[in-house]
Amino acid sequence: MGENAELVALQRIDEACTTFQQNGQYLEALECMERGLVLRQHFYGAGSDQVWKACKTVGEMCNLLAMTYLQQEDFAMVIELLKKAEILTERDAAGKAVTFNNLACYYRRQGKLHAALQYLQKALKIEGRMKEVENPADTYLNACAVLSQLGRHQSALEHAQQALILLQEELIGQDEGTPPKADRIAVLAIAYHNVGVEQEFLKKHQQSLHSYRKGVEVATRYLGESHAITATLRTSCVAARKAIMRRRLQT
Repeated sequence: MGENAELVALQRIDEACTTFQQNGQYLEALECMERGLVLRQHFYGAGSDQVWKACKTVGEMCNLLAMTYLQQEDFAMVIELLKKAEILTERDAAGKAVTFNNLACYYRRQGKLHAALQYLQKALKIEGRMKEVENPADTYLNACAVLSQLGRHQSALEHAQQALILLQEELIGQDEGTPPKADRIAVLAIAYHNVGVEQEFLKKHQQSLHSYRKGVEVATRYLGESHAITATLRTSCVAARKAIMRRRLQT
């Protein structure tokens, strides 16, 4: 294939890929991307910027599809896509951290909590070396959930508290006058709830009630009284308050 012919073929593949994505045909788009990646390796060389940029894009698509298949419980497809993403994100620290987070989700769904925790620790290590991390609190919250399931409640609490600090920094760092994003407020409210849960496990009942109340306050203020997260957090808060009252009556 001549140089011009290769470029034309590459252009056609990229166009087909865009069309597939626009039509929501993501698996077909991924196949196109992979063909485009092979052509780029031939045309530009394996170590070229064009190839690494393409690797990043294909890795993102693998992660996106993996999470879709996880919802459908097609676990064979999930692990195949994530192992592919792990190779493709070799030079993309952010992409690698996302892949490790997603591998943790996969192993947690499989009930393999120690494997899930290992991947989350790897993700946290990568994110710790990065100057900028998108949604840095989320990995800590994922780790909190796994540690809690493993019965390691002190460590789970520390991870939830670290998530809270990062979320507060993230929301304070936003431009003044810009309303906070609802999804990030929801994560902040859930972080307060997780702190409360772990404090309850550790028998820090008064602190736990305070954390639950903070979660309800944040959710009510920004998400509204009728939001599902507000309702869930309020239920936890009421249950914690009743538990404290019962203990007081017993002593």
